[in-house]
Amino acid sequence: MKVAVVGGGLAGLSAALDLADAGHVVTLHETRPTLGGAVQTLPEREGDPEPPPDNGQHIALGCFTEYLRFLGRIGEGGSFIRTRLALPVLDENGASSAIEPSLRALLAYRHLSLKGRIRLPLTTLRLRSAHSHPNETFGQLLRRLGETDRSIDCFWDVFIRPALNLPCDEADPKAGLFTVRTALLGPRANSDLVLPVKPLGRMHGDAAGAALEAAGATVLTETRVSTLDELEADAIVVAVPPRESARLLGEPEPALEDSPIVSVHLWFDRPLLGRPLAALLDSDAHWVFDRGSLTGSKPERGQYLTVVSSGVPELLEVRGRELVERIAGQLTDRLGDAELLWSRVSREPYATVALRPGVQRPGVETSQPNVVRAGAWTDTGWPATMESAIRSGRAAAQHILSGISARVTA
Repeated sequence: MKVAVVGGGLAGLSAALDLADAGHVVTLHETRPTLGGAVQTLPEREGDPEPPPDNGQHIALGCFTEYLRFLGRIGEGGSFIRTRLALPVLDENGASSAIEPSLRALLAYRHLSLKGRIRLPLTTLRLRSAHSHPNETFGQLLRRLGETDRSIDCFWDVFIRPALNLPCDEADPKAGLFTVRTALLGPRANSDLVLPVKPLGRMHGDAAGAALEAAGATVLTETRVSTLDELEADAIVVAVPPRESARLLGEPEPALEDSPIVSVHLWFDRPLLGRPLAALLDSDAHWVFDRGSLTGSKPERGQYLTVVSSGVPELLEVRGRELVERIAGQLTDRLGDAELLWSRVSREPYATVALRPGVQRPGVETSQPNVVRAGAWTDTGWPATMESAIRSGRAAAQHILSGISARVTA
């Protein structure tokens, strides 16, 4: 059977691999010159440190089982480090405390009062069986369970915001509950941090493209599909962002809002961060990563950092130089004086869908026979993460394969 996959992001790549592995003739169509979709390495520019920056520092958790399986399938199972969850959090005075999945660590979380620390494990346990109310946010649910503005700002947002790309006070409570139950209340290894040690363009797009070609698939980049009618295929996987998916499928645009991610890449003349990553409270710089150290490419002097700000539409409007000065200034104010040697900004205005209360996401099936949809934004039961993208692609492939099996059996 001939199958066309439209879209070379993680969803399309995972669907194409499953279909090719099942022995079908697969052609993947991608508009960009590179594969990987929303997870990319920026085009290299003269003067960039090595390696060139990614469009944000994407990290995974141990519960991302399908994502980790995908990396193994494309030969990149050794391209990450996996460590037990320990998230250093720095306040405005530079004081540090870590978020870890243990009672002892929660009670020692110095950014909250003793009363606030005692409340953390109690709330965490209550979230195991908590139910949300109509139209409330995850932040409102937390307050109903006894949490305060301070504990949400200094603890819960640190964990939830990068997972959902929204602060607790805007996020759907079911998505927040899923995140806590899966990552913090599941098996201990679920909360492990999985950090890439290679540029994501090589680790995802390049490696998956090579794996597809080795499996006999055809990969066409810089190829825009204007209409599904132009595809000579028995089945089609539409694995593109929501608006493009609706256009190709002839559907109304889904009522989904985008949530952006802004990243600022900075090379300072001296080290500022004494650990691989840290979260900053009361700062536009939500997360700071030592990219040079993580990729094993420390610059000849100083430190190469990537700063990630999640769910920040207000930063999209800040001009490049002003944004660099703003973020670099917040880092040096917090971590010490340093001279900025190089910088680069990457903005992803459509990074994820915004999972606000009541949001409905479409599933794999479409109104057209033998045409399925995929994407991190679809209803996989997961937030719009790399894990969701992989799961959606596998679900799309399985839907096609199940249809074939049913026809053969009949």
